[in-house]
Amino acid sequence: MDVSPISLPTRVGQATVEASAASVLSRTGGFLSAYDYSLNPYVGCSFGCSYCYAAAFVGRRDLRETWGRWVKVKIDAPRQVRRANLADARVYMSSATDPYQPVEARLGLTRDILEALAEPFRQPRLVVQTRSPLVTRDLDLLGRFRALRVGVSITTDSDSVRRAFEPSCASIERRLELVRQLRAAGIRVAVCLTPMLPMDDAERFGRLIAEIGPELVVVQPFHITDRPFAADTRAEAWDLASEYSWDRAAYRRAVESLRKSLPDLREGKAGFPPV
Repeated sequence: MDVSPISLPTRVGQATVEASAASVLSRTGGFLSAYDYSLNPYVGCSFGCSYCYAAAFVGRRDLRETWGRWVKVKIDAPRQVRRANLADARVYMSSATDPYQPVEARLGLTRDILEALAEPFRQPRLVVQTRSPLVTRDLDLLGRFRALRVGVSITTDSDSVRRAFEPSCASIERRLELVRQLRAAGIRVAVCLTPMLPMDDAERFGRLIAEIGPELVVVQPFHITDRPFAADTRAEAWDLASEYSWDRAAYRRAVESLRKSLPDLREGKAGFPPV
C-alpha cells in the first residue's frame, strides 16, 4: 500500500491515525470458530459506536476509554495477505473493526487487501462485515469472488436511536439502500441487527427487510461477559438502553415481531456462517 499521499500519523475527523505493524490475520475460535481466520485491516474504529464490544480487546485502559478517537493502520496488510495460503480458507473481515470506516476512504487499505485476495489462485471464502456505504466503491472487486457475502449492520429502524447509540454511522435509510445496491449487483447479503437496538416498529421493519430480500437476517442482544479482555458491551450503551427501557424482555418482543415477516430469522452465532 502506498501511504505517501498521507503522512502518518494524521487525523480523520476526530480520530488520530497511526501506522501499526500488527498482524492482519488471526486464527479464530469461540463465536467465529466456523472460520479459519479473522482479517482486521485496522486496530480501533473511528465509528466509535457506544456498544462496541471490540474495545474490550484492547489491553491499555487509556485506549479502551478513548475508543473511537484513534485508529492504527496495518500498513503491511496487503503483503501479509499475499504471503498467506488463503485459497478456500474461511475468512471473516472484520471481527474487531469496520474495514470501511472513514479512514478507508483516504487510504484504500481494504481495497488493496481485496485486490490481493481476489486473485483466482488465492481466493478465500470471504465474509465482509460493515455498516458503511463505502463498500459499494469496491463492487468491481467483490464481484470477482466465487464465494463471498457482505454483512450489513443495521441495528435499529429508528434514526433517533441510531443517533443516540452510533452517531458517526450512516443513516438507517442509507444502509437499507446499501443492501439494495449490493443485491442489484448480484452480491450475497446478510442484514445484521447485531446488537439490536431499541426499535420503533419491529414488525414493519421486518416486512421492509423481507421485501429487499437478503440471503439471511440475524439478530443478537448486547454482549455480556465478566471475563477480562472478552467481548463485552460498553457501559455507555447500557446507560442509553436503560433510558429507552430496552432490556432483554423488550428485545425478545422485537425478535418475535420480526419473525412474523422473517420466519428464517437467525440469532447469534447461527447467523454468521461462512459462505
